[in-house]
Amino acid sequence: DEPPAHLRNGGLIRDGYDAELDRRRQLGTNAQDWLAQYQADLSQRHNIPTVKVGFNKVFGYYIELSAAQRSKAPPEWKRKQTLKNAERYITPELKEFEDKALSAESQALAREQELFARLCDQATACSWALTPYADAAADLDVLRGFAELARKRSYCRPEMVSEPALDLVSARHPVLDHTLADRYVPNDVRLRGRSAKDPSQGTDNGVDATAPSLALITGPNMAGKSTYIRTAALCVLLAHAGCFVPADRAVIGLTDRIFTRVGSADELHTGRSTFMVEMTETAAICHHATPHSLVVLDEIGRGTSTLDGLSLAWAVAEHLANLGPRTLFATHYHELTSLDQSLPGVANLHVTAREWDGRVVFLHKVEPGRADRSYGIHVAKLAGLPDAVVARAADLLGELSVQHQAAGSFTPPPPPHSESIEPPQMPLFAQPPEHPVVETLRDTAIESLSPLAAFDLLRRLQQELGEDAAPAR
Repeated sequence: DEPPAHLRNGGLIRDGYDAELDRRRQLGTNAQDWLAQYQADLSQRHNIPTVKVGFNKVFGYYIELSAAQRSKAPPEWKRKQTLKNAERYITPELKEFEDKALSAESQALAREQELFARLCDQATACSWALTPYADAAADLDVLRGFAELARKRSYCRPEMVSEPALDLVSARHPVLDHTLADRYVPNDVRLRGRSAKDPSQGTDNGVDATAPSLALITGPNMAGKSTYIRTAALCVLLAHAGCFVPADRAVIGLTDRIFTRVGSADELHTGRSTFMVEMTETAAICHHATPHSLVVLDEIGRGTSTLDGLSLAWAVAEHLANLGPRTLFATHYHELTSLDQSLPGVANLHVTAREWDGRVVFLHKVEPGRADRSYGIHVAKLAGLPDAVVARAADLLGELSVQHQAAGSFTPPPPPHSESIEPPQMPLFAQPPEHPVVETLRDTAIESLSPLAAFDLLRRLQQELGEDAAPAR
């Protein structure tokens, strides 16, 4: 019922299948019973009540008589060892049992291997019938597992179409849907590859013809961006494997490959850092993705400077938007969300969250539009970062936000082949103004400042005016 991991461990063949194997096994397991019976026979046969039969690893099995009883030893007993108060003997019968008992385990293993080899030969002779049976049994096993899973978890039958569409209604992650049960929040996924037919022609399967080819997903850490994009990829994979999918409705276009760039790992043994691995995987996606592919990106450009990472993420998003595969792109670079204004087929999604009583509450619902911020400091607090560090980070965030707003909004250059004649520059920080305080006040969006950030701004400007007004010495 529970065969061993390897034949050398023994226990593969059931008891009762082979008489010789049973005998060899019994020699090892019933040795004590045989010795007890043998000792009783010797005591009765030679009228020696104190005779003992024992075993040690050095001398093996022996018959022991006390020094006072040594004269009663029969002539056929051969002396084996002399002790201070005892004499030990061996008999041909006991010697034969010793040889059998000590080799019983190895003999039993050898017999099992012999029997197993015979069974293999018989199976080989019948392989012409066994192989098709094994294939059919494997197919039935997988399909029965798919069917049982679909029935228990209320999966739906996906409608497979030739055009590169993806329409999931109330899709669920197949693992988290089971582990989180009623706490899991389902979401819709709607994408449409660029090679699909003209939206004005409509579709016969109910797929949204205006769905984007690339969706940029922003939102707080821990809110569910990674779960959302993995859910889409797993549903597509299950459908192509012949399984129903965890959703209320699913229309899935035939997909040539699923490309993923998720997680962070290095390959230092090959000389590749975490960022190098990320770029290598991204390069493979850019080179090999087609309009019939599904691309899942969970952050791009995290392992380098902010400007480098943002530039790379921006360029990759533009490339994929022009190429047209169905793409889900989760990012914390909120500057990317302006792509929906310059590139067709790009849409913004965000994972909802609410701030209440100084804490962030994750709603795990994906809705259209962009997120306002990432709530990274709130997540750091949840992770147990010291209060002093969290408070200092909040102060710095307010200061840096003021400086960023004073520098002006992010304006990207136009993509290649743009019709713009005078492309704007791409500054993240403005040049130092001639009058810093006046320039800062003029460019500050007061309505977007928190009370704490406004107080810090006024305090800093007052300090700068004080330094400028100080008399020269």
